[in-house]
Amino acid sequence: ERNFAASAKDQTEKSWAGSKDAILGYRYLSSLTLTVLGCGDIGRCVAKAAQAFGMKTVGFGKTIRKSDQVVDGIDEYTTNLTEALQAADYIVSVLPSTPATCGQLNDDTLLPASKCNGGKCPVFLNVGRGDVINESSLLNALDNRWISAAILDVFEAEPLSEESELWSRSDVIVSPHVSGLTQGKDVPKVFLENYKRFVEGRELKYVVDWEKGY
Repeated sequence: ERNFAASAKDQTEKSWAGSKDAILGYRYLSSLTLTVLGCGDIGRCVAKAAQAFGMKTVGFGKTIRKSDQVVDGIDEYTTNLTEALQAADYIVSVLPSTPATCGQLNDDTLLPASKCNGGKCPVFLNVGRGDVINESSLLNALDNRWISAAILDVFEAEPLSEESELWSRSDVIVSPHVSGLTQGKDVPKVFLENYKRFVEGRELKYVVDWEKGY
């Protein structure tokens, strides 16, 4: 949105606002909608951060909820992926890797996000799991302007091959699976809280459902 790459280029060239067309056309976050794919703990945390900047948040998940059931951080919740994609200025996927989600965004799944199909040609961010969409589907979505850019922290195969076209595209930002590193100082607090719950016979936090896969 702010095109810091253009500003960095201006700095290396010692050019004051030389890329002004690229850096002055940003929108206010308060005017934008973030669609969150996956409304678990991480998805809701991302959504709440977006709300703090005034963004509208749309959450997509497979759990059917009552219309009056509140999802923390989510302004609107839907189980309809097409609706979720069409609403977005930005899409962030925090979907887990399960048999149900593997390849869920492949092929023409992102087509509804395109302007000619009722969408807004959003920016796509993937900070969940790389196997929800393969590289060929990403490149196709970018080439056909179903999405305007991709910010990718996870990939179908890691590390990302040096031969990948994603490295050299100006509409792609690559990072090496570092968007949500666990800080060592946070582990004891979580462990001790759950230990206390266990001793007291209360429900534990962050329990993995082996049938769901997350």
